[in-house]
Amino acid sequence: MKPIKITLKQLTGFTKGKHVEKALRIQKLIEFVANNPTFHEKILNADFRDKRFVKENGEVLTIDNNQKILDIILAGKEQFVTEDADAEWDLRITLYRSVTFEVGHRSKERIFTKKRKFKKFSDRYIASHWIHEYMHVLGFTHDHDRTSRRPDSVPYLVGEIAEEILKSI
Repeated sequence: MKPIKITLKQLTGFTKGKHVEKALRIQKLIEFVANNPTFHEKILNADFRDKRFVKENGEVLTIDNNQKILDIILAGKEQFVTEDADAEWDLRITLYRSVTFEVGHRSKERIFTKKRKFKKFSDRYIASHWIHEYMHVLGFTHDHDRTSRRPDSVPYLVGEIAEEILKSI
């Protein structure tokens, strides 16, 4: 299997060198997770209760098995961009200011992270957050309300698996 490459395709709102340095450290952590056999194994064995995948045209599919979920993750085919699947996660990150509770969100191919949270939280925490949001960039979704199945959706469980692996290093 071809190793997954993580690229910081576009950084917006990274106004200080130390923000870019932190993003580069996080990039390395994400690459470690994406290429970690334990990460792959845990995805294959995860009990996803919400396997919904939203195509670019809005059609909602349910991915029927964990191997397909892993294949989509490893392929690195971001939605709303013209690039093919290339085993490369192209991260387009924007730091922004807001007073809302969330750490961040995504819109199409872009991941948004609150600047205050980016500065405050650890590299490992932000890496898990970016992985969660990247699952949305690929097309995976979850309920927006705090339902019982939300924590067992692909974005949440994959983010938790990443966090668990990062705690071990």
